[in-house]
Amino acid sequence: MARVVVIGAGIAGLVAAIHAVSDGHHVVVLERKSKIGGRGTSQNSEGFSLHFGPHLIDKSGPFYKLCKQLSRVKPSIKSVRLDKIEVAGHGLVRPVGNIKQAALNRQSIRAKVVGNPMYEAMRFLATWGISENESRLKSLLKSKLSVSTEGWIGLIGRLGAALDEVGVLIETGCEVVSLLDNKVKLKDGRQVDFDAAILACGAGAARTILQEVNEEIFASSFANLSPKFASSIEAGLSSKPMLGKHCLIDIENNAAILDYAAIQPRLTASGSHISAIITGGSEEGRIERLESILDTHISGWKNHLITDLRQQKIVVGYSNCVEYDIFSNERILLAGPWVKSDYLLADAAADTGKRAAKALKSII
Repeated sequence: MARVVVIGAGIAGLVAAIHAVSDGHHVVVLERKSKIGGRGTSQNSEGFSLHFGPHLIDKSGPFYKLCKQLSRVKPSIKSVRLDKIEVAGHGLVRPVGNIKQAALNRQSIRAKVVGNPMYEAMRFLATWGISENESRLKSLLKSKLSVSTEGWIGLIGRLGAALDEVGVLIETGCEVVSLLDNKVKLKDGRQVDFDAAILACGAGAARTILQEVNEEIFASSFANLSPKFASSIEAGLSSKPMLGKHCLIDIENNAAILDYAAIQPRLTASGSHISAIITGGSEEGRIERLESILDTHISGWKNHLITDLRQQKIVVGYSNCVEYDIFSNERILLAGPWVKSDYLLADAAADTGKRAAKALKSII
């Protein structure tokens, strides 16, 4: 049994801890913030569970599968339907009553016709334009991209409860300043010895820690790692301006508007839960551009606003991700959406967390 320290209690860190303890290791999780979940969390306001940027859960992905395995009660989710997705200026992806157009749209999407508005819209909705990842596009076309009734708080709670049941300590308020000589040094002066560590914090914190561990490896691996940013608006409304549509995609502006309440009616008894995102372009004025897009497509939404949460700058993905085992000689493994994976978003975090945990036996 090895002493394993997991740094970061977001999805990647919690998944890594679950798999590490399942393999018989003694695990401690250290989290800088006062609560667990990282970006995978929600903020309750006026009866709405507002997220930090929209995300659709892939029923075929590792994150959902693990959440399902950890409880006798499977997560309650509802999927986005193609007949309720509208591409601005081009109509519904699967128009009801127009079999010919629905077939043409499906053919263009499956043939990946670059420049075709339906294909470009589906690719954007599946990946926010950060990747050519085919698995999420296939899941979208098979109605497997979904919204959870529990919100992020409920799903993260499943991971935390699983660790609590097996006695894994998750200590919050622990800021790591160095990771050298098999010791974690915290900002408050404490030190934690380890046989192996899984660094599952954000890319920014990882840069600071790993540069000191091995400057040569750090320089060659992190030189091209680049985050991709977006802005988002979450809003609880007393009206239904999207008229039952699940999603509206504005491909000209790299933006999408989701109504979680239309996808999963259990989320609110009345009104709408709008989750909108815009990617690309300069950060300056991006949130204002998204607000203008909302004004255009769901006019009057502000008149029915109950609560909202605006994020000027969120990370939706990375290019030139790093390998999870590049610091294995130092007994350090990496996990998170900035680490190479065949998956995206929450699934990338879950996948790299699992891979790092399974690789522990090779470095201890």
